[in-house]
Amino acid sequence: MRRVVLIAVLCIFCGFSAASQPDSISTKLQKHSTKRATLYSTFLPGLGQLYNKQAWKIPVIYGAGTVVTYLAITNHNGAKKFKTEYLSRVNGGVTNPDYANWTDEGVLAKYNEYEQAFELSIIVGGVFYLINIIDALVYAHLFSFDISDSLSAHINPLYCPHQGLLQSSPTLGLSITFSLK
Repeated sequence: MRRVVLIAVLCIFCGFSAASQPDSISTKLQKHSTKRATLYSTFLPGLGQLYNKQAWKIPVIYGAGTVVTYLAITNHNGAKKFKTEYLSRVNGGVTNPDYANWTDEGVLAKYNEYEQAFELSIIVGGVFYLINIIDALVYAHLFSFDISDSLSAHINPLYCPHQGLLQSSPTLGLSITFSLK
């Protein structure tokens, strides 16, 4: 197990040192790997965002992970507590005095609520994990996308006066002009 962790740490370190070596701009843009960003985020959520130079997203990822983990643990503990109480009642054992006024059906319903909430929190956690990976992949693809001021689009009104015998009125429209400098 220790070797696997050591190899993973070395691979990550080598990946960062290779990505941070000075080179020409065109070679740097070619070296930014979507596969690397995706794998980084798969093995350690947030690492792909760090590779994509979007470190501000890491607290968001771990904040969402913390909330989902807290909800999963709370719901699991609640389900376990009500399951124990229900099984104790069914088997004729001692019941918890905190739930003495509860009916058996009420205890079972509360167990089902906690169990469904636990399952939902696991699903939401999986969705957040996948969003983390997809985010790293998409931004790695867009890493070298040109967003400079030399790209522009202008929308202007267009007026075409009457021309010819078949046209009885002038034409109004819109003209879209793209400028790539």
